[in-house]
Amino acid sequence: MSTFAVELKRISKVYPHPNADRLELGQVEGMTFQFVIPKTAYKPGDEVVYFPVDSLLLQELVQQQNIANFLAGKDKNRIKTVRLRGEISQGYVASVTSIKEFLKVDTLPADLTIALGVTKYEPPEIMTQVGNLVRLPEQVYVYDIEGCDRFPEIVEKLMDEKVVITEKLEGSNMATTINIDKKISICQHKYAIENIPDKEEHTFWKISRQEGLIDAVTLLQNNYFPGCAVTIRSEALGPSIQGNYYNFKNHTTRIFDIEVNRKAIEFTDLEVLLDKIGLRDKFVPVIACNITLREWLNGRTLQQASNGKSTLIDKIREGIVIKPMREQFIMGFGRLFLKQRDPVYLDKTGN
Repeated sequence: MSTFAVELKRISKVYPHPNADRLELGQVEGMTFQFVIPKTAYKPGDEVVYFPVDSLLLQELVQQQNIANFLAGKDKNRIKTVRLRGEISQGYVASVTSIKEFLKVDTLPADLTIALGVTKYEPPEIMTQVGNLVRLPEQVYVYDIEGCDRFPEIVEKLMDEKVVITEKLEGSNMATTINIDKKISICQHKYAIENIPDKEEHTFWKISRQEGLIDAVTLLQNNYFPGCAVTIRSEALGPSIQGNYYNFKNHTTRIFDIEVNRKAIEFTDLEVLLDKIGLRDKFVPVIACNITLREWLNGRTLQQASNGKSTLIDKIREGIVIKPMREQFIMGFGRLFLKQRDPVYLDKTGN
């Protein structure tokens, strides 16, 4: 599950803002997010409370920190990626003293997210009201990808690995799955979707049926993985889905993983399977493969490398997803793969 937490951190870097005399740029230890801070407010080594992008703040905290003018959403309470005087800022830092004053404590609690009442902004997942949301089936887990900015030590493990780099698409996560009893389920991020009798079929069910995903999981189970649960992970795209960034006239999807008994198939095997089931054209756009991450970056930062034109439309892409060619797991982290969202995209789209 993707990490989201308000955390006590130390400032690791403070450096000049090129376009503002009263502002500086900073980073906190263990992350590569850049944020804008008032000049001379902090120095390296200072303890701060770091609020990540997509934090939804209590109004009382917004008022106490006097930051409403810098926040997004109809309630002016959401921290998002912004550009301040030409520089990207991701996240917000507050002084430890001010947070202690807000909480009326002498020592900060271990779980600052809960203590401060901070929740994570989640974009709407459901396009229609014609489906019941129920518990995910046993073979499907909540699919989240950690961000490179939060885990630079994991990025370093990938640097000399042969990787596949794909375009991160702006849509909605969906899963088409068949269990060992041959029951088909269609899922969104955190729930399975059950159609309501005598009502219109849910959008995700329509996409899975029309794009051949239901037939595909059945074929995979019957011909290649008998007795196993098979799941196709894909991104739902099109009208009314996340603003339809790619201007599709009809709903479609792009596959990014196939899982057998909850385990992702390696990229080389995935390519072969997609050819066999006739869905190779539905795979997410591949930017590079079978090259080390260090070679592909060629001196660029991940933030710089994430910026580029989408394969699907003449607009900038949302970002990139990096996976090793051979599936790996890291103790305490999980499956080895990461995403890097383009800060320029986040600023321009308001995400």
